[in-house]
Amino acid sequence: MKKYTMKSAVANFAELMDHAQKGLVVNIVGSDGREYELKLRPLPPRKPRTPGTLKGKIFISDDFDEPLPEFEPYME
Repeated sequence: MKKYTMKSAVANFAELMDHAQKGLVVNIVGSDGREYELKLRPLPPRKPRTPGTLKGKIFISDDFDEPLPEFEPYME
């Protein structure tokens, strides 16, 4: 466990983040004397993806590939 003052914590923030990423707990002492704790919080587990969840919800019209009338002058 490492202790830093608020001033040194601001100056060495990258170092504090490295310590936290390695699993160390970093204590920061504020100007009022209270201690704050910086530690790594694990990410929640991701739910597995389910194939086909959007089936039937996406629609592509039959004229999707047709040229747009606004671009006719540029297509000549």
